[in-house]
Amino acid sequence: MVDIRPFKALRPRRELVSKVSAPPYDVISKQEASIVINSNPYSFLKVTKPEATLKQEREVSHNQLAKIAAQGLKEMIKDKIMIEEEKRCLYLYRQSNDIMERTGIVACLAVDDYQQGIIKKHEQIEIKTWQERVSHIQETKAHTGCPLLVYQHNNLLEALIKREIAHREAIYDFISDDGIRNCCWQIKEEEIILDFIKAFQGIRALYIADGHHRVAAAVELARIRDQKSVERENKDGDEEYRYFPAMLIPHNQLRITGYHRLLKDLNGFSEHDFLKSIECIFKVEKITPNNPFLPAQKHEFGLNLAGQWYRLFFRENNFDTENLDIIDKLDVSLLQNKVLNPLLGIKDMQKSSKIEFIGGNDALVRIEKGIQQGARIAFTLFPTSIEEVMEVSERGQIMPPKSTWFEPKVRSGIFVHLFK
Repeated sequence: MVDIRPFKALRPRRELVSKVSAPPYDVISKQEASIVINSNPYSFLKVTKPEATLKQEREVSHNQLAKIAAQGLKEMIKDKIMIEEEKRCLYLYRQSNDIMERTGIVACLAVDDYQQGIIKKHEQIEIKTWQERVSHIQETKAHTGCPLLVYQHNNLLEALIKREIAHREAIYDFISDDGIRNCCWQIKEEEIILDFIKAFQGIRALYIADGHHRVAAAVELARIRDQKSVERENKDGDEEYRYFPAMLIPHNQLRITGYHRLLKDLNGFSEHDFLKSIECIFKVEKITPNNPFLPAQKHEFGLNLAGQWYRLFFRENNFDTENLDIIDKLDVSLLQNKVLNPLLGIKDMQKSSKIEFIGGNDALVRIEKGIQQGARIAFTLFPTSIEEVMEVSERGQIMPPKSTWFEPKVRSGIFVHLFK
């Protein structure tokens, strides 16, 4: 049973939402964010990417950055760029373009559901990033980003969403800088909010798609605040900090794209010898004409070797894939275990300086640019399926690093959750 809760969102004035709205902090570099902030003083990146507001290059602790973020948020509230709702609401949020559409509910979730395993994860938490997020939440006294979670498609929820959108005027309708149309509707009637709460009580589990560190940081913040409340003997279990906002969508509307690999060198191989070394692992087909190649099915890979594209197909008959664990059957694992580690010397993907991970709609352009700038080899992968992600989560396992890339990203700065 999933516990959702309406909240008094801090959100932009309608005429400013397109300027305030920003990509998540972890998909934009400091340099890119700095350019945006300098050209757009309303950008929420001044809160989520505070290092980009610094005028000079200098080392700043994550605690100091969190204080800068808090000041940026205070200024946006003081200047009435963002205004807090007077009463608790739920929100419907649709993102669409020419090739996709998804509609979800924005609501607060309980940290208890994460601790009890109702909210399920699939990603390893990186301690440094997690600590930075905890500091950010502590100083701002706000959850400034909406993680993306999925639930098993539910006919009742689908009907409720369609019913409410049909007769409501959108509070926001704008095209963001990634080309996505963002439409949002507000639900403030208590009886309709109750309909959604009851519908989610019939949902068994939620699965984190994007935002593992934001969720884990919200849980840790609640633990810290709980401890302080116990010491002051004023904890009642329903404190606002024990909830965090999220966008919830049905699993069949989630779009996952491939997360590709770009490598600096061939680990001592010549191009000819490398191709020979993988022929026992893959069927190798040269692409003619030489166009970028994205796999169309599981166990199929694209290979760019010194500018030439190849289609690779995994030789399953050479390996006992039937008896492999679900993690080891994933394409990202097969590539890592059969090629990247034994042949190219990439033992730890997260620590290696020889590999770069590329996702997003412009991935092929960025791969070709990387090859032109000196990278020696790239692999394109077929997307991991949401069913695989959900199965791994159900088993309490962790996906390999950089297994999934979700498009589009939930915008930051549209719905912010404040607590005292």
